[in-house]
Amino acid sequence: MLFNTPEFVVFFLLIAAVTFVLNHFRMNIVRNVVLLLASYAFYGNLHVYYPLLLLYVTLVNFVGGRLLEAEHRSLRQRKVIVGCVVVGTLLPLVVLKYAPAYTDSLWLPVGLSFFSFQALTYTLDMYRGKISERFSLLDVALFTAFFPTLLSGPIERARRLVLQLRDKFDMGWDNAIVGAQHFCWGLFKKIVVADRLAEWVDAVYAQGTAASGGALALAAVLYSFQIYCDFSGYASMAIGCGRMLGIRLMDNFNYPYFATSVKEFWRRWHISLTGWFTEYVYISLGGNRVSRIRWVANIALVFLLSGIWHGATWSFVIWGAIHGAMYLVEYFTGIRDKWGIYRVLVFIGVTLAWVFFRIPDAATACQLIARMFTTSWLPLSSIIGLSASTLIMGCVFLVFLVTEWCLYTGRMPKHWLWRAVGFSSLIVMTALFAVNSEKFVYFQF
Repeated sequence: MLFNTPEFVVFFLLIAAVTFVLNHFRMNIVRNVVLLLASYAFYGNLHVYYPLLLLYVTLVNFVGGRLLEAEHRSLRQRKVIVGCVVVGTLLPLVVLKYAPAYTDSLWLPVGLSFFSFQALTYTLDMYRGKISERFSLLDVALFTAFFPTLLSGPIERARRLVLQLRDKFDMGWDNAIVGAQHFCWGLFKKIVVADRLAEWVDAVYAQGTAASGGALALAAVLYSFQIYCDFSGYASMAIGCGRMLGIRLMDNFNYPYFATSVKEFWRRWHISLTGWFTEYVYISLGGNRVSRIRWVANIALVFLLSGIWHGATWSFVIWGAIHGAMYLVEYFTGIRDKWGIYRVLVFIGVTLAWVFFRIPDAATACQLIARMFTTSWLPLSSIIGLSASTLIMGCVFLVFLVTEWCLYTGRMPKHWLWRAVGFSSLIVMTALFAVNSEKFVYFQF
């Protein structure tokens, strides 16, 4: 049961209706019990054993948090507790995600990386004194399992989300309308734009080194938008679901391809994960309060860990290393964007790095990139063809680009009538041009 299925719409409307009634009568605890059961049912629908892992991660962090509450604990004891919780939380992730690299088997529960990192924010914030009040088991369990964030984030912080889940939800019309708009825009990005781009990108990469340089270059560019629409589409739907329930989830994307530097790109792409690594890894290593050499090592380590977080292959390691190298080169050269030129270079660098993200074998990825620069580029018409499917892809892609530009620049119509027309048109285009897909790119992580 994924966000882009009719089953989820029925599920969500039912849960929203029950939540609204319980919330209206201020039955907060009963409401949260219902949401917790619904979240476990949502996750269990994917696999009957998935909720056991979710429960395990929840209990490890809840017990760890309780142990940290004791005032008589020494600093050394608190560090030991945190270390045990981190190891205990990440152990299933390490075994299930990275052991397949050596065993040729794979069983990675969807969302494990995301809710493991989210649960850890409770323990780590307790250790750092950022949480001053006691959270109940229900608080921690619902925070960890909250179904809009469960499968692919955003990776929320306990200190922010738990307090919202405790209070009365603001389930008014304004939030319902804004949430529905977020959800529909995310749905359009996913099943209309991303999934249509995926058909063409997959067809090109299936040819391997037999594909022309022009086709591979175009596929690399389109994949940049495919993965953005796929992942940001999921994030928009998650944020929309939360908003319709009266919960404000953090933004996970902020128009990253408009970034004028690599540093800015990472402030705009997968914001919740970037923030997680910054707060709980980079700062823990000393951040920028260390020597220059140590700082360089910290930056390199964070980017390499980001690559490894995505998967145990050399392609992901190289992907992280490329971004780390671009970040450091940018810092030491002091290069700045002039007339939009560097912005284009940043996009090109990010796009080439995505090839390693898309192709699991690093050697093959290098060969494909080499072909982009060493083989002739055929005329565009012979590369993409002129089929009806291609024309539809081009039209919906243009709609996406124009809409993103208007959202980024704040030029969207303000009058309710124009907004209603735009919203209705979006729904119609989604119904007419949607492509059925049962997976999201980031579910594999």
